[in-house]
Amino acid sequence: MRLGTSLETEFHRLDSTLTPAGQFFVCNAGDSVAVDPALYRLKIKGDAVERVVTLGLKDLEALPQHTVPAFLECAGNQRTLFEKVDGISISRDSQGDDVKWTLGGVGMAEWSGPRLSDVLDLAGVRPEAEWVAPMGLDVLNPECDIEIPMPIDKALAPDTLVGLRMNGEALPVDHGAPARMIVPGWVGTYWVKWVGWITVSAREIRNYRTDEYYVLDGETVTEQNIKSSLCLPFPARLTRGRHRIAGFARSPGHPVERVEWSVDGGPWSEAELLSEATRWGWVRFAFDWTAEPGAHRIRTRARDAAGRTQPDRVEMNPGSLLYNAVIPHPVTVD
Repeated sequence: MRLGTSLETEFHRLDSTLTPAGQFFVCNAGDSVAVDPALYRLKIKGDAVERVVTLGLKDLEALPQHTVPAFLECAGNQRTLFEKVDGISISRDSQGDDVKWTLGGVGMAEWSGPRLSDVLDLAGVRPEAEWVAPMGLDVLNPECDIEIPMPIDKALAPDTLVGLRMNGEALPVDHGAPARMIVPGWVGTYWVKWVGWITVSAREIRNYRTDEYYVLDGETVTEQNIKSSLCLPFPARLTRGRHRIAGFARSPGHPVERVEWSVDGGPWSEAELLSEATRWGWVRFAFDWTAEPGAHRIRTRARDAAGRTQPDRVEMNPGSLLYNAVIPHPVTVD
């Protein structure tokens, strides 16, 4: 579904652990950037590198390649549930437009490319380096220059990549071709598309997004949180009888180890986990429900290996970010 310049995944149509590129959500503040792979260049610069380095796509491909299965999710995914579930109006003045995601601002892929640490090593990272800020080639973006800084420890983490491939294929244009950042566990704004420059600095680098746009309780939003969502339209309509209901649960940095479901405030039952639970990936779950006519609410809640569980409710925040409450998914049975 088109939401301005973005595209929301039809979440109820997802039926596999990996999300095909053609079904994967697209979050754009402006138009996608078509970059000729033969002319593509990535520049490493800053006050905390020994030398400025400019790399072509073949240079990136010549480095050791790594594959990381990871879900990618916008920090504002599920924000319309503040309205649809909690009855709270979403409104704020900002330079950017808040995309009205329901469930489909998330997807899961296998991302491949060189480790960012290996790329930065080519420029010689100095001991005083504290911040790494990738910047996209979409410099005419109406919101702001997309230069998003991360601390050096996250940049050098072994699963942080310069992504070149998605589910075994070259990145599509809408997903950042020829190269984008892969920052598992962190919200989508850090996964900079069409990355053209990376600045390494001993001084903190700030940006509109980190200072104002992605801020919660005075702190810059970085990590995602634990969630579970049903692969049903919102609201859904089913026929009477037995149904196999599926969904996806995810948690950053710790595998989901249990998903439970409940109907109309009844007791919780354990759902079946249908895919491998991994550190950065989501898990597909399912359960069987015998639907009786009427209006119902199906709830699910996830728990991860660190003992984190979904809350019953979350407080509204100015950016309507990180909605992860247990969702009373409305279902009408004919």
